[in-house]
Amino acid sequence: MSVTYVPLVPAKVGVDVDGRLVSSAYGDVYHSPSGALGQAEHVFLRGNGLPERWRGRASFTVCETGFGLGLNFLALWQAWRNDPQRPAALHVVSMEAHPFSRDDVAALLARHAPDPLAGLGRAL
Repeated sequence: MSVTYVPLVPAKVGVDVDGRLVSSAYGDVYHSPSGALGQAEHVFLRGNGLPERWRGRASFTVCETGFGLGLNFLALWQAWRNDPQRPAALHVVSMEAHPFSRDDVAALLARHAPDPLAGLGRAL
């Protein structure tokens, strides 16, 4: 029995007039104008009753379709790290039909990287 794999097609991205990242294929923005993490916290975390739902459990698993830029993951991870009542383990499963290419991720990160500063600092 042979298995055939179909390669993933990378996301086709552009930037709209407001500077937001958009999917050229679907005509959709990757986050709202009010802020990417704010949207992830309001829609993804609050919409799923988190962090309240994981409290009192030894572990918690989240399955998400559509990883996109990973903003929901970052908001989830931040909420888990900041919650003193968090479970010991957080498992995240996510799928993405059109992941970003390495070049697009590098360009996006470069756009938002802080300016170099003398001395020691912490970005995250």
